[in-house]
Amino acid sequence: MPSRRSAGYEVAIMALLVLFWGCIGLNRAGIGFIFPIIVPLFHMQFWQAGLLISGTSITWAFSSWIGGWVSDNRGRRAVLLPAIAFTALATAAMGATWNFLSMFVVRDLLGLGDGIGWSVGQATISADTAPQRRGLNQALYNAGYSFFGVGLGALIVTSLATSLGWRWVFPIIGAITGVIFVALFAVMREPSSSTDRRRIEWRTALGLLRGRSVLLITLMGGATLAWLQLSIGYNVLFLTRVRGFSLLEAGTVVSAWGLVGTAGQVLLPLASDFLGRRPVVILSAMLCAVTLAIYLTVNLDISGMRLLAAASGFFGFGLGPIVIATCVSEAVPMEMCGAALGMTNFFAVVMGTALMPVVGGIVADRFGLAAALWLAVGAQILMAGLMVGVTETAPRMVGEVRRRRRLSGTLL
Repeated sequence: MPSRRSAGYEVAIMALLVLFWGCIGLNRAGIGFIFPIIVPLFHMQFWQAGLLISGTSITWAFSSWIGGWVSDNRGRRAVLLPAIAFTALATAAMGATWNFLSMFVVRDLLGLGDGIGWSVGQATISADTAPQRRGLNQALYNAGYSFFGVGLGALIVTSLATSLGWRWVFPIIGAITGVIFVALFAVMREPSSSTDRRRIEWRTALGLLRGRSVLLITLMGGATLAWLQLSIGYNVLFLTRVRGFSLLEAGTVVSAWGLVGTAGQVLLPLASDFLGRRPVVILSAMLCAVTLAIYLTVNLDISGMRLLAAASGFFGFGLGPIVIATCVSEAVPMEMCGAALGMTNFFAVVMGTALMPVVGGIVADRFGLAAALWLAVGAQILMAGLMVGVTETAPRMVGEVRRRRRLSGTLL
């Protein structure tokens, strides 16, 4: 249990895992930031640009589930570290691609390491941090993606692509990932809760979908990932081609989206600890939808676009760790945490990041780039509706309900 680890170890492992997940954000979101360069260079249509996101998501989905299950049975360290090393190599290889097909193949391979990083990384945090900090630490891990991958990443990638050329961007990210691998290899120990491990069949996790809440959470995961990947895939193109901003100006808008979104990824899960998962998710999803709708319909200057992007990012990014990490972890037995995170992520990724970017590209080709982002608005509205049917899992709220029931029984 987490009590067997020192506070210093928890801080060290969290810092390295957050940095690792930030590199995942850079290699995942970074492709969208260079679309204005490589779409014309590789003579791609928008649906092909969507496939560069979706292809990674297919392999991510399978590796997330399988990696989570294997780590439940074989250990987190033995699965996570090789995945990080492979991610570093695949990320660097993206700079050597020469056309759509070669980029598609490399992106597919990249998804193998990225997917394992999600389920095994979150399961490691769940096992090796104190229970009272579990929700916060899982949110911080998720925030690494938005802070480094989107917030700083939008500025880093667009600046590097402008000054050095886009081919240097991904080898640099791959090298940073390699450094993190070396540090984790030296620091990471097998989570103590893994010492008494009973074998978990991968199909066992499927049975969890018979529960209404787990099924709805999985569908909500697909919706939140659809919002994320549609925004990453088509927002910079929308800003440069529809609104007429430069690539660097578009980078500042997306940076505001990601940086303020990082604050949302910490503050909204924290609020949900006190107010409950359901009200925070429902309200945040609706506010995200409203701000994004205004962003698409009102013709504002660059400052106004940054402000609306920041508001949409705060509410949208803040939903991710609640829906696809904390709610899942709280709804299943701890010994099945890795498999459950991988299984729910599998279906959410297939729906949200494999299917929807391609659908968005087809819609953009036929109806314009703004139409693809309207799908992201719809995803947030869908998520708010689905959350109505989910049972509350926040420990404080559940404990309060039980206390009131005991008190009621005593009075009767």
